[in-house]
Amino acid sequence: MKQVKCISCGKELSKGGVILKCPSCGKKTIVRCDHCRKVGVKYKCDCGFEGP
Repeated sequence: MKQVKCISCGKELSKGGVILKCPSCGKKTIVRCDHCRKVGVKYKCDCGFEGP
């Protein structure tokens, strides 16, 4: 099974993380770990969308 990594910090996704499509383009898969979600670390999609 392929390990997925957080788009913000690069850690492997574990319990409490999320995998979703970019809210702007809907194409790229956004992976966020629980820590980065909780503290609001920014991320950027290839389409230019930036989110907390």
